[in-house]
Amino acid sequence: MKKLINTVFILFILSPVVIAQAYRANKDASDSKVSQADSLFKSYNTRNTSAISAMVIKDGKIIYNHSFGLADIENKVPATPLTNYRIASVTKQFTAMCIMMLKEDGKLALDDKLNKFFPSLPGYTSNITIQQMLNHTSGLPDYGDLVSPGITRPLNDTDVLHLLEKTEKRVFEPGARFAYSNTAYVLLGLIIEKVSGMPFKDFLRKRVFIPLNMRQTTVNSQTDSIPNRAYGYNLRDGRLKKEDQSLYSYLLGDGGIYSSVADFYKWDQALYTNKLVKPATLKEIFTQSSRENPMQAYGYGWYIDEKFGKKRVSHSGGTTGFSSFYVRYPAIRFSIIVFANQDEGVTLEPIVNAIENIYLNEQ
Repeated sequence: MKKLINTVFILFILSPVVIAQAYRANKDASDSKVSQADSLFKSYNTRNTSAISAMVIKDGKIIYNHSFGLADIENKVPATPLTNYRIASVTKQFTAMCIMMLKEDGKLALDDKLNKFFPSLPGYTSNITIQQMLNHTSGLPDYGDLVSPGITRPLNDTDVLHLLEKTEKRVFEPGARFAYSNTAYVLLGLIIEKVSGMPFKDFLRKRVFIPLNMRQTTVNSQTDSIPNRAYGYNLRDGRLKKEDQSLYSYLLGDGGIYSSVADFYKWDQALYTNKLVKPATLKEIFTQSSRENPMQAYGYGWYIDEKFGKKRVSHSGGTTGFSSFYVRYPAIRFSIIVFANQDEGVTLEPIVNAIENIYLNEQ
């Protein structure tokens, strides 16, 4: 009995030491991962490079959150987690979410045809469904191929509708194959406006941004200012030149949102909840609806594949002066967000792959 008491007493005395050692080991491992991640951005500085912001999230906890370079090179404004970048095609998951919200509201169905909402469109749109627009199997022509040479005025979403009104045929039979379509998502944004009775940007603000407290997230505008914004740059003759907007920069449904990694964290966490839509709807959004190739499927606004033996959903984006990449592993509640204010000369996929290897290789 005395021996047992002594053993318990020794364990009681040693347990704080054991706990401290375990904590230190975990902290050292965490610090090592942060250092490894930081090394991926060693070419960025706060003197003359464009910016990049990266966040890694595990179980709701932010385990990496660093920004590098300049959001505004001319005025030497450093990037921070609050810097707003244009997220380009990562916008598509928001557009898809809004469509699914309206579906839950009973205001549309995924088998509704495109010309139900826009009777002015040619007859070939009579069998293109909302679902086919969501999953990139609509066969709609690319709006970039429809713009007349010499046009310099930036297009808006209604301009794309008018361009389609003048087209004679689709690219392929709806549902026949996958072909990534910015046109489809611009039109989905217009459908949201028509069905909800409010501008797309207002619907986003009312139904998504405000409920999630994404107070700084907004859409691109020629008239409204964007808080904490990054300006876009590209390499020209060996120097970074401001290239912030293009003919297509003010199209909203396919790529018009500005957000920061700090705000985007709230979006990421909301996708584990029913704050926006019911669990069954979320499941549908993240379920294969089409397939781009044997290795990669598409849901509604999301690519779907498998990595490290786990389901992975993701989307990247690129537009004049901006790049974005967002990855989620829902089963282990792990996410990576990377935004940058440069597109040409910057490839985010290798950075994301490296971060995945740093944090997931041993899981």
